[in-house]
Amino acid sequence: MKKTKLFLLLLMMLMFSLCCSAKEDYVRVGLSFGKSAVKSASFSFSSGFQAGYINEQGSFTPAMFFASNAVRAESTSAGTFKIFDSESGGALFEWQKGKEAVICPSGSDRVSAYTVYSGIKYPYYIILSSNSDGSFNVINYVETEQYIKGVLPGEVYPSWHEEALKAAAVATRTFTYQSRGGKHKANGVDLCKSTCCQVYSGISKCTATTNKATDDTKGQVLLYNGKLITAVYHAISGGITESAAGAWGSSAALYPYLTVVETPFEDYSSLSNGKWSKFITDKELSALVASSSYKNKISTNIKSITVNDSTPGYLNNVTLTDTSGASVELKTSSQVRSFFSKYAISANFTLERKYLPTDSGQTTAVISADGAYTTSPDKAVYYLTADGKKSAAGASGGYLLDGKGYGHGVGLSQYGSQFAAKAGYTYTEILGIYYPGTVIADYSALN
Repeated sequence: MKKTKLFLLLLMMLMFSLCCSAKEDYVRVGLSFGKSAVKSASFSFSSGFQAGYINEQGSFTPAMFFASNAVRAESTSAGTFKIFDSESGGALFEWQKGKEAVICPSGSDRVSAYTVYSGIKYPYYIILSSNSDGSFNVINYVETEQYIKGVLPGEVYPSWHEEALKAAAVATRTFTYQSRGGKHKANGVDLCKSTCCQVYSGISKCTATTNKATDDTKGQVLLYNGKLITAVYHAISGGITESAAGAWGSSAALYPYLTVVETPFEDYSSLSNGKWSKFITDKELSALVASSSYKNKISTNIKSITVNDSTPGYLNNVTLTDTSGASVELKTSSQVRSFFSKYAISANFTLERKYLPTDSGQTTAVISADGAYTTSPDKAVYYLTADGKKSAAGASGGYLLDGKGYGHGVGLSQYGSQFAAKAGYTYTEILGIYYPGTVIADYSALN
């Protein structure tokens, strides 16, 4: 009986190794890594689990099969890392510092089977990558097309027009491939799961419509002069996009496809965050300076804000000058948006000096011997009554931000693509509008 079980176990391992022997197209998505790396983590599985390693071909090689459906991974005082059964507490698997262990559900269907981590269902494999400080990174090693399916529901609404969803799928796929070996490389991660890269929710939020958009555009990416583009995107442009140069100060020649594009079909005023306004008092402006990186360059007593850019759309070259004459310049729209981020959700706004009443509860009429009495709007009006001297409220000085859009404004507007699709544009036309000069190609043909 024991020999039969051992034979079946070895047979399962052999079959699984054979089906994963070819070099496959996977992406490493960081779930907990770097500053968020852990020393203990719990996982549960849809039907038992396997533990093993990723081989040199990028495929999973199983080492052990277990019936446990819930486990806990921990670093030990001896400097090793172990996986324990959550019910019995017994040790099941061990790996050494500087190595990676891989866990995944039992069975050959890598999509319907899943691993639950922090309440989210993840497909394919979970890599546990040890760090020198005794912590380990939790990484989802997932087939790229499945990763796209896990991103779309978090970035666009599944109820949107199919052409808008397909445009989002191509942009997402392009961003994914272009981001490999990027800013998270030092942690052994291609992308993170947050808005820092792309919002990724495993298979927990996958829908039929977003899955179909991914399948209908399988492998399609955007190229400029034969190379993958940086396919950034945002929520709402406000009728006009921003250039990469305007947003981040990069050379316009580096990203010619990330330029200013007018999008009259985007009905941004109908959206809750499409058109907005905020009034910032002088006191609130002082607080912004005090909490900014400019606090050692200028005082909190701001005398004026000057906009040195006359072009429509996103604000660049904004100068803040204090009462002593010291000044700082916000040279890019991302710097403008960052400075005003407590009040502004986009740098697509106009800025105007205004005065607002500090008390709108009542108005006071003052009649003098000369007739109507006027005063500066930023000062109170004093008047005499039978009860003595009183003061009307006066007004507070500040700046009115009259804004449009939501996000950095560069590249594809997600809501804009939806309006374009409803207006009859195809996904290829939508991508051509927001990334001018680009072409769609099959990624597999590039390798």
